[in-house]
Amino acid sequence: MTDILQKQYALVQGSREVVLSFIDKQVGNDLNTPVPAFNNQPIRYFLVHNADCYLHWLAYFALKQPAKLINNEDFNNMDLIRQLYTRADDTVAIFFESFKENMEVLLEGHHNRAGLVSVTPLQLFTHVTTHEFHHKGQIMTMCRLLGHVPPDTDAIRF
Repeated sequence: MTDILQKQYALVQGSREVVLSFIDKQVGNDLNTPVPAFNNQPIRYFLVHNADCYLHWLAYFALKQPAKLINNEDFNNMDLIRQLYTRADDTVAIFFESFKENMEVLLEGHHNRAGLVSVTPLQLFTHVTTHEFHHKGQIMTMCRLLGHVPPDTDAIRF
């Protein structure tokens, strides 16, 4: 099962690269501009939040790695944000290797809002990738609100 999920993740990474390149080359300093329609959060906030979601669920929850709290404001430029996504990519690779024999084993752990949570690796992977796409849509809307017309960022681009 992980073979197909790895191919799916490559599609996610391709879409993400379009987003990161666009923000790096076109959005520039607006990376840190508060957007009123999004609770005055900047684009940076959601980019960091997405990467942190991979780390939280896959590294800390599933793989039981020691949690490293991320201060969103520390990632105030695209080089630092890209480094964070490299960590997320590395985590996904370790996650796939660790659960390649059983993506449907039940994992239990504590979630600070929900208490005890029982989920499978497949559910976790699905969550983090769909979460990224949810916020990607918001990020592209934020770019548009700041005057930057976004490119096609779908997994299938024409």
